Amino acid sequence: MSRMHTHTSDAGITARSVTRRDALRLLIGAGICATMFPGVAGAETTQEKLDAAQMSYDQAQAELDRISSEYEAIATQLSETTAQIAEVTAQIDEKQAQIDEKQAQIDEKQAEMEAKQEVLARRMSSSYKAGPSSTLDLLLSSATFEELTSNIFYLDKITEADSEIIAQVRELKEQLEDERAELEAQKAELEAQKSELEDLQAQQQAQLEEARAKQRESQELVDNLSAEVQELMAQRDAELLAAQQLAQQMQNQGGANSVTDTPLVTGNGSLSAVVSACYSTPSPGSGLCAAWVTNVFVRAGVGSFWGNADDMYYSWCHTLPSNIQPGMIVAVNCSPASAAGRIYGHIGIYVGNGTVMDNVGYVRTISLSEWVGYYSALATPLCGWLGGIALS
Repeated sequence: MSRMHTHTSDAGITARSVTRRDALRLLIGAGICATMFPGVAGAETTQEKLDAAQMSYDQAQAELDRISSEYEAIATQLSETTAQIAEVTAQIDEKQAQIDEKQAQIDEKQAEMEAKQEVLARRMSSSYKAGPSSTLDLLLSSATFEELTSNIFYLDKITEADSEIIAQVRELKEQLEDERAELEAQKAELEAQKSELEDLQAQQQAQLEEARAKQRESQELVDNLSAEVQELMAQRDAELLAAQQLAQQMQNQGGANSVTDTPLVTGNGSLSAVVSACYSTPSPGSGLCAAWVTNVFVRAGVGSFWGNADDMYYSWCHTLPSNIQPGMIVAVNCSPASAAGRIYGHIGIYVGNGTVMDNVGYVRTISLSEWVGYYSALATPLCGWLGGIALS
């Protein structure tokens, strides 16, 4: 923290900064007349208080920096976990699609097998109703021995072919069922992995909240100590100025205890509506990226969705930027742009054609690749539909 000093012109002296050595010299000089002017004697005590307060401030600032680094690390880990959950969820969806496809193939083969079995059953039923005489007539009608042999061969082959087709369909169906079972097992493993990641995410979120609470307390302590240091510095400078003025008076009066060379002292709506609102919604101010996003969606008539950028990130962003669609928000829970950004993250709106719009004190247009490249320094960017409302 840069130390602040009061400034004076009414003493008729030239202003310059007081160093700690200057202060001690002046206090020593002022001590000469302490018995004559007891009010000046408290200056040394004020300096000691200032030194103690400055030391406390430095220690508190170091602790705040440590907590901020800890918060930053947890936020980065939480972002990675959230991204992993999004990736595993996509894999689960893909497995489910494969399972559904296998089931459709199984149903198709089941229907085919049942149809073949029905044809064979009808044929066998017809043969049974006709009795052995029909088969015997077929055989007796053979004009030659070769024709008889051929008829017997083809009768057997017809039955054998039907049975073979049914067996092939049944085998293929069983193979498909085995493949589906394997996909189900893979899906179960992914769901178990997702459950573990969600447990880890909950743990990291709890750690993040704890670190955020510590950070607020530490920041409050730093602010209070900063105010105390500045107050003591002003008091110290006032006492030093009084001591200097007293020394000058004594010197002007020719007193035996005058001080020479005295140092000087100072002190859901439509997609087109949202995109249009992006271009017409002004910036609400620096550090208010989430407020701008909220204003855009309110102006577009979609609805009001409040919270900081990290709140929107955790609530609505579950998709990797590679799958982003126009109208989606894109966010990080920890931004390298500022101290506030490290705590609350940053958010923008993807307007299509590889372009993101966001508020950085003014509303800007930036390429998605550049946006992701910059804000991925501390966290994994994710995107999603604000409020769960898919725009069209």
